[in-house]
Amino acid sequence: MQFFSYEPVPSSSPLYLDTGGAYHLIALGLIIALGILIVVFRERIRHSGKETMILSIGTVLALFFETVLHVDQYLTRPYYEFLRGLIPFELCAVTLWLSVALCITKNETVFELLYFWALGALASLLFANDDGAGPDRFRYYQYFGTHAYICLTVVYFIAVRGYAIRFKSLLKAVGILFPITLAMRLFDRAFSAPPYEFNFMFLLSPPDVSTPLDSFGKGWGYYFAFVSLCAFLMLVAYLPWLLRKGGKGKGR
Repeated sequence: MQFFSYEPVPSSSPLYLDTGGAYHLIALGLIIALGILIVVFRERIRHSGKETMILSIGTVLALFFETVLHVDQYLTRPYYEFLRGLIPFELCAVTLWLSVALCITKNETVFELLYFWALGALASLLFANDDGAGPDRFRYYQYFGTHAYICLTVVYFIAVRGYAIRFKSLLKAVGILFPITLAMRLFDRAFSAPPYEFNFMFLLSPPDVSTPLDSFGKGWGYYFAFVSLCAFLMLVAYLPWLLRKGGKGKGR
């Protein structure tokens, strides 16, 4: 069925998804609206006694999307593409499973890692890389659904459960992630030739869609520029918490 096809969508398709186009902006608008609703109704959610149900529904939907994706790839794509999709080494795949773990365990250490690493899911939402799949393809809903689940989980645990980030959270997230990226780049290089062409976390080259990574060159220069950008963005993500801490200090 075309709806479940994993083939890239030709740009001539009337429902082709362009980054910044109507179908992209509609998806982003719905995700932003859900985030705003979580923040606005945080007190009502917190005292409703339905937190477990809300988190369970989101998690089941995300796992449904992820499972159908792999079944779809198995049925319609070559074995090496199915294998590449099944290996959970993309940062978005890592954060998806961190989100699931957080919703189940409510563990604050998991939240600290997810808060910073979910920047990858946020970037994936802003620079949609779903091979042009629009509303007539299951992949459109799977792509935005799973990435939204990651980002909205972070919003939920901040707004509803009151989880917070400290400087040691930043150090922990950076200290764990960057050795992983180095190992992953070496793994990617070992399987960079056809048919596998691994490029997990985009550590060898940028994604197919246009992103700021396109200007980072090639080889190890690209890698160091990429990880430097990641470190900078994680520092920026910490700044609101630093400012919040400073504001509380002045208030006291």
